[in-house]
Amino acid sequence: MILIVAVVVALVAAGAIYSYLNSVQDRAYNNAKLVKVYRVDKDVKKGLPGEQAIDQEYVKSGDIPQQYRPTTALTDINAIRGKVALNDLSSGQIVVDGMFVEPRVAQVSFAQRIPAGQVAVTISVDSIHGVAGLVVPGDQVNILANAPDGTRYLFQNVNVLAIGNTPAPQPGDTTTASTIPTGGGSGLITFAVPPLAAAKISVANNVYLTLVPPGNQPVPVPAVNPNSLFSGPLTPYA
Repeated sequence: MILIVAVVVALVAAGAIYSYLNSVQDRAYNNAKLVKVYRVDKDVKKGLPGEQAIDQEYVKSGDIPQQYRPTTALTDINAIRGKVALNDLSSGQIVVDGMFVEPRVAQVSFAQRIPAGQVAVTISVDSIHGVAGLVVPGDQVNILANAPDGTRYLFQNVNVLAIGNTPAPQPGDTTTASTIPTGGGSGLITFAVPPLAAAKISVANNVYLTLVPPGNQPVPVPAVNPNSLFSGPLTPYA
């Protein structure tokens, strides 16, 4: 009898607590009309298949006040089957249209990193010609080359698209940037430039790179040859 009474009391208490919590939630929502949404219940990694997100309960349904429901919130979670997460998703996010896309849309080829109207061109430099291997994808460099009247700046503020097989990082990327090999080895560096500039770079001889700081302003620089080598100020900073 005591056991039965204890069970009944426990059930009554559980019901009372459930009712109380519901009333608290209703008051917090000011008795607003609730609608169903789907939330990210566990952090989702970029590329996770939609069916896995559903079957392994990475996303779950829940209720929120109608006024807070995004207009693009999914109403049928099965719509993400056959798709993949476009980006990393954090727990608590409401699943909206566009978070999961067709696999072909999620794939980014190297060609898509080249700005419109430009091309990618690659040269090989060693650590001496390549600023001791300090250049990384995403940097800008100036290109020095031999000319009939001496050494000239061929181009300034050239965008480094990739070093070796490693492209400049995109927002959200965590890949460690590659550098030009040090110790006298050779390395491949790829620029993104207009087609005419690419042709000139391919013809240039004895190329040297100079690394420039962010926001560098290009300035005219005269050719340097043995006759002009010792002319000018005594300090390079004058």
